[in-house]
Amino acid sequence: MKQTLRLLVLMMTVLYSSSAFAVVDPYEVMEITPAEGEVTSLQHFTITFADLPVVVSQGAIPTLQKGGGATYEGTMRADEAGTSVIVDFDVCCTASGQYFLNLPEGSLTVNGQHLLPLTLRFIINGSIESFYEQITIDPAEGQVERLQYFSISLPEYVGEIEYGKMATLTNTTTGATYQSDMYDVGFNVLVYFGEEITEAGNYTLTIPSGSIVIYTLSEDVHELNFNYTIAGGADYIIGDVDGNNRLSIADVTALIDLLLSGGDAPDAADVNRDGGVSIADVTALIDLLLAN
Repeated sequence: MKQTLRLLVLMMTVLYSSSAFAVVDPYEVMEITPAEGEVTSLQHFTITFADLPVVVSQGAIPTLQKGGGATYEGTMRADEAGTSVIVDFDVCCTASGQYFLNLPEGSLTVNGQHLLPLTLRFIINGSIESFYEQITIDPAEGQVERLQYFSISLPEYVGEIEYGKMATLTNTTTGATYQSDMYDVGFNVLVYFGEEITEAGNYTLTIPSGSIVIYTLSEDVHELNFNYTIAGGADYIIGDVDGNNRLSIADVTALIDLLLSGGDAPDAADVNRDGGVSIADVTALIDLLLAN
């Protein structure tokens, strides 16, 4: 009788343990290293589910997406014990901004349960200067055939566009101006002018100070200016300081020489279109060359 009782107790213990093991919710016990939130770099990740067995689907591809930037593909596998997921990327991300680690649907089976798609969120903090350095625009600054659509990408999520603020496109050669509403879409600000603009001249797209609202930024986004040239009637190309009708590193040298000598500056030397010629135009010219 005692032997039978011991066997019964043993069986109940095993059944209870198995039942408890089965009802563990993988999502509740999931842990990732590095933990979500603020980090200094991103490249390697380890995900565990409280020692529950994990199977990684063959061919599953994780992605690391930077808000307003590139998306990288990586690899994922289970460790030798079969209880951890190892996710690796060839690139090490250190630029400031918001990042999303995405694991596709069906890539993980935990304790026999197929998991839904997973998105894990991280932030790399940086200086306000690094924020502005990462802003890009499509079409890129420089010479174009026409202007109408613009997409400005920012390294942090755009909360909203300040009510009543509008983008202005100015033909600085003729003085003609055009205005458009702006639309926030994730990490992007979209600008669309109702008519395609093809008139020759030098153009500046201006986004007013304070019009882009980013809740995670420590200050208002200052005024943004982007410069373009539509050839065909303008008497110069922005940045063509040496006057040879093309942009090159020689224009940077010519601009520096002009600033050092204090000589008369051609209109093309006012690269940032602020009405004067200074060392800021050297920086703007280098940026213009790198963008083309």
